Amino acid sequence: MKYANPHRKKVKNSHLLLVSCQTCKADLAIYYKVGRGNLIKLQVHRIHSANFPLASLDKALVCPSCGQQVASLAAYKGKPCYFLFRALTTTRRLSSHDVY
Repeated sequence: MKYANPHRKKVKNSHLLLVSCQTCKADLAIYYKVGRGNLIKLQVHRIHSANFPLASLDKALVCPSCGQQVASLAAYKGKPCYFLFRALTTTRRLSSHDVY
C-alpha cells in the first residue's frame, strides 16, 4: 500500500480486511473490521493503509487503476467515512503477518 494512515487507531477485537475493486481486482485499502457482518462503510480512522491519498478526503472514492467510483464520502457519528456501493468491492480477511 502506498499511503499509511496517520489517523489510524488499532481497534479492539478487530480483524484486518483487504478491500479490492471488483472490476479490475486492484487492492484499495487494508481496513480494521469489527464484527461478522458485511462491509458497508470504511471509517477513515480504521483504515490501516490505502492506495489512495488519505490526507485530502475527496467526495468520491475512485479506484486508482480503472477509475470506477467505489464509494462516496459522508459523516457517520461525526466522523468521516466512505459508504461503499454494493457489488463494487471484494474483501479478503488477512492475518496480521500479511500486512507488515
